[in-house]
Amino acid sequence: MLACKGKHVLILDDLWDKLSPEEVGIPEPSNGSKLLVTTRLLDVCHYLDCREVRVPTLSKPDAWRLFLAKIGQDVFNHLDLLPFVKSVAEECAGLPLAIVTIASSMKGARNLHEWRNALHELKRHVKSVNVIEEKVFQQLQFSY
Repeated sequence: MLACKGKHVLILDDLWDKLSPEEVGIPEPSNGSKLLVTTRLLDVCHYLDCREVRVPTLSKPDAWRLFLAKIGQDVFNHLDLLPFVKSVAEECAGLPLAIVTIASSMKGARNLHEWRNALHELKRHVKSVNVIEEKVFQQLQFSY
């Protein structure tokens, strides 16, 4: 169907393994169409012969602002929580998806034990194939 259509953009988001576009029915773009792939794994880019564009993680100040925007500014009314809130935010490692997901899951939590437990869960080690996957899985596993 894509081969018959005019120009198009096909986005494959968050690939975790090598993929043969032809095997899954994606024709090689020849009519000006584009294939956009997002991945954390450089091997996937190399396998697909993609042009690599690196997207950096958020800076610490930007990550903190995003975390606060999702969790709510009223957390400053609970000064005993702030060290734990900051530590949880730092565990997100500047990854926007992790920040949004974890902050949203902790929104409204104003109990010291909840924050202490959240920090403990985020610091737990998760077995994985590589360090990047481990960090991402660890953060997302916590949120779910």
